[in-house]
Amino acid sequence: MKAFLAASVAIFLGTAAFAAEPVGSEKFNTDPGFDLFALTADNFYDVIVPLAKEEGTLTFYDFSDSFGPLFNEHLLPEFEAKYGLKVEYVRGEGDASAQQLVAARNAGAKSPADAYFVSSAKLGLLRDSRTIANVPLHTLLPNGQALDRTIATITGGIEHGGTYLPFHRNQTSIIYDTRTIDPETVPADLDTLLAWAKANPRKFIVTSPAGGGSGSGFMQAIALAKVEDQECRAAFTNYKLTKNEAAAFAASDCMAPAWEYYRELLPFVEITNGNSDTLNLIANGGGVVGTAWEDMTYDFSGRGLLPPTVRQQLLEEGQVGGGDGMFLPVNGKAPASGLLLLDFLASKDVHLKKLQLNGSRSARADLDPAASFTPEQVARLIPSDQFATRARASMPATLVDALSTFFVANLLRK
Repeated sequence: MKAFLAASVAIFLGTAAFAAEPVGSEKFNTDPGFDLFALTADNFYDVIVPLAKEEGTLTFYDFSDSFGPLFNEHLLPEFEAKYGLKVEYVRGEGDASAQQLVAARNAGAKSPADAYFVSSAKLGLLRDSRTIANVPLHTLLPNGQALDRTIATITGGIEHGGTYLPFHRNQTSIIYDTRTIDPETVPADLDTLLAWAKANPRKFIVTSPAGGGSGSGFMQAIALAKVEDQECRAAFTNYKLTKNEAAAFAASDCMAPAWEYYRELLPFVEITNGNSDTLNLIANGGGVVGTAWEDMTYDFSGRGLLPPTVRQQLLEEGQVGGGDGMFLPVNGKAPASGLLLLDFLASKDVHLKKLQLNGSRSARADLDPAASFTPEQVARLIPSDQFATRARASMPATLVDALSTFFVANLLRK
């Protein structure tokens, strides 16, 4: 049977066009037992499905706290039913799994899992440790064709060439409660937001940058809008900044316009220590407008933890977001199954379900929530036209940390 299968695969691969090419090298850094050079999006299923069925079982690793029900109750059972494969689903802490994978690579052992969902913060470590297969997933996978090319090849300033498949996209936002404020009068930009906060003391709830991502996202939005000097703005996309350089930038004249905005704003707002605290204040009527994450707000609204009157928007200047992704490891036990699962998880139906159940955005360019969701679900999301035109990439983590530290030490404690 294996000899017949190998011969069949050779025929398919021998006739392939637009074959995959390794990223950053002349050769692939993993040997899956079939010729990656001849594999294409056109022959992908003809080649990979039979090989995956022969493997039978694969292991999928998930670092997240919030996607367990989505994977366990929906996506993985659907994948198993579609292809007749068994998925061993493993969830764990991101640092420990990264260390385990690196250790296996260094020992020449098989990878502990065949497909990984990991935080984008781990991408640099895993790439530098040569644990990620240098396969261009965005062009090789049939379902990768609809991914935004920039998002599919660059993550957190790292140009990985498509080896890290975008899955979860998050987005910071501004929320408001229509029980108290007319949607037509909601502040749409930073200057009108400041004026509204002064006219409505303690009704704008702002998460501290040191206490939650929505707070650091709001801080980045202020910096992106208020820092106009082009030499200064170069720091916002400089992913090679050291900690000392980032700290110096935070204290420099470059950031003065952003810190001045905060100094005007802070006397009139309520500062919270976490994203949930901000949402809870809005839910209890303690605030009207607040900083938030889109997916968290969507989830809270769906579970009745926020009233149905809460809406989301992006400021006209733009607000930042990011995301996490997946990859094929070097030397997996079931590489064909790993590729097949990654393709399945990049599909339009999966990304629609992910958005519907978790409020998790997608890098696919062909999703229209209004065409598939109920009006109630659509109302819980950022308007699609705003998401398409106002979403911005997050700044380098080193810089964000330095800005947050400066904020706490020099503004929050004053």
